[in-house]
Amino acid sequence: MAQNSPSRGGGIFDKVPLPVIGGAAALVVIGIIIVGVALGGGGGDDTTGVTGSTGVTAQRSPTPTSISGGLQTAQPTAQATADLTQPTAQAENLPSIGDGARFQIPRFNVDAPITYRAVGGDGIMPNPEGPDDVAYYDFSAWPGKGGRPGAGNPIFAGHVDSGHQACDNGTEPPPCTAVLWDLNNLAVGDEIHVVLDGTLYKYAVTSNEPVNASTGPWDQIVSSTADPTLTIITCGGDFNRDTGEYDKRQVVKASFIGQEPATS
Repeated sequence: MAQNSPSRGGGIFDKVPLPVIGGAAALVVIGIIIVGVALGGGGGDDTTGVTGSTGVTAQRSPTPTSISGGLQTAQPTAQATADLTQPTAQAENLPSIGDGARFQIPRFNVDAPITYRAVGGDGIMPNPEGPDDVAYYDFSAWPGKGGRPGAGNPIFAGHVDSGHQACDNGTEPPPCTAVLWDLNNLAVGDEIHVVLDGTLYKYAVTSNEPVNASTGPWDQIVSSTADPTLTIITCGGDFNRDTGEYDKRQVVKASFIGQEPATS
């Protein structure tokens, strides 16, 4: 996801939230999941609803939004495409996230705090707090969407860069690269870890691909799955300096491979 200025890193229902990620909007799957989340630009200060290019369409679905810094120039390519035909299921979403929850990508030494965001009836996914955290999205208002670690399809999003806020705990001035700067380089088989309430949940990447922020199959992307999976989203593609948004969202999906007690 990106913020409005350069910063580190937006079916069965009548209405479905759409991901909005990028510059001036809330997250669409960040700036994060309904294409309304702004995942570029380092977000956090943009909490307004999604309108216009990051707005909710007539047929709403969970969508990521954006708030970017425009630093990500690499054109995203697909490592593998997601299987959106797998069986869906109802899954419990988390009503809150406790202290100490972490989102980890061992390959890139990512170890980020997880913040809680609820997707309301408008289907808008709010931005993460800033360039260094990863947001977890509670889709309780959208039955059949999302999940929790170890069940369903928990949805996470984070910024790719930041144009407003300093990155790396305030040590890197904007524009700067954010927590999910390297997401587009994840390969099939790489692990993603979620630490929650003393348990380490492990996932292995199954796909990594760019998705159009406004026309992608977001309804299916954020749907709950019968076999436990995980989805993480950030911004990518071409950056529009007039709107402060990227035109793509990089979407990584992973399959659950096990859990164990977390070690400090």
